[in-house]
Amino acid sequence: MTLKTIRIEEEIYKQLLEKKKENESMSDVIARILNIHQEPKNIKNFFGIERDLPEEYFKIMELDREGLREEINKRFT
Repeated sequence: MTLKTIRIEEEIYKQLLEKKKENESMSDVIARILNIHQEPKNIKNFFGIERDLPEEYFKIMELDREGLREEINKRFT
């Protein structure tokens, strides 16, 4: 994703804020107003993928997570 800074007048910004819904970014507001369809970025789209994996995979992933946590803790302590 690319980030861009744009200039808008204070009054326009206030109007955008009024149109902003809960859990909506300013980009979402602008896209909605311009009627630009965006694909949802929702991790729920990926739920269920892991259910077919063998149990060993989950054990390996958990060990990897634990190792990663330990490594991060070492670096920040």
